[in-house]
Amino acid sequence: MTEKRWRCDGCREVSSDSELLTAPNPFNPDDTLTGCPHCFACDQFDMLCSTPGCNLLATCGGPDADGVYRQTCGDHAYWVRKG
Repeated sequence: MTEKRWRCDGCREVSSDSELLTAPNPFNPDDTLTGCPHCFACDQFDMLCSTPGCNLLATCGGPDADGVYRQTCGDHAYWVRKG
């Protein structure tokens, strides 16, 4: 499965799931904070389209041509154009 990509609202840098920083929330032990590896801002991310090379926001979700569920931008929403 392809890693999701995220754009930080603070510094606008793009990171994949494996690059994001995580730590227990010191105020709530049942919560985890997610941080940007570039500017260290917490929990300020927008998911990007899963299509390689596309940096638009993921605003849609549905099955691609292979039947695999993807989160994409409207331009890459195969299931919308399919009909």
